[in-house]
Amino acid sequence: MLRTILASTLVLTAAGCAASAEPATTRGPERVTRNTTVITTVDAGGGSRVTPVTTTSYAAMAETQIARAPDAVFSVLGGVYQDLGITIGTIDAPNRTTGNTQVRARGRLGRVPLSTYLDCGNTGLQGAAANAFPIRLSVLSSVTPEGDGSRLRTVVEGVYTSAEASGTVACTSTGELESAIARAVLARATAS
Repeated sequence: MLRTILASTLVLTAAGCAASAEPATTRGPERVTRNTTVITTVDAGGGSRVTPVTTTSYAAMAETQIARAPDAVFSVLGGVYQDLGITIGTIDAPNRTTGNTQVRARGRLGRVPLSTYLDCGNTGLQGAAANAFPIRLSVLSSVTPEGDGSRLRTVVEGVYTSAEASGTVACTSTGELESAIARAVLARATAS
């Protein structure tokens, strides 16, 4: 399940990040989603048993501090997304948030195998599920003021549907897409 993620719904663990030539990022399981499905089984004697099954998925979030004004940082995001093969579907200029919550891809995002960005498990013979099945991604970046500069936050989530999985399966971000966005934004914003 993909959701539009706003800074107010995220639990942030902000490490002290200083502006430097390399983006200083924090990433990891910043937001945890738990879904419980109840399975009812009926035995031969007519009795039933209820078994709750809980699945947990994590959304990785990367943060980067950039020594440029928020508007200057936000202005380069569209070009960065385009270079990475992500069509912009969301632009919230007043809140400096952009991205797409309905990216559809199969095998690759731009020129990069999807398994570089997402861990969706392994299908056995077909290899990484991220490369084998159609994936629906949500990629959102927001820019907020931070001291004399800006803080760029990017959240990536992905799911796929397959008959073998009997439904929708959540993928875990590897942090690579968030890092690629941060590196490209940092390079563009500091070059201008």
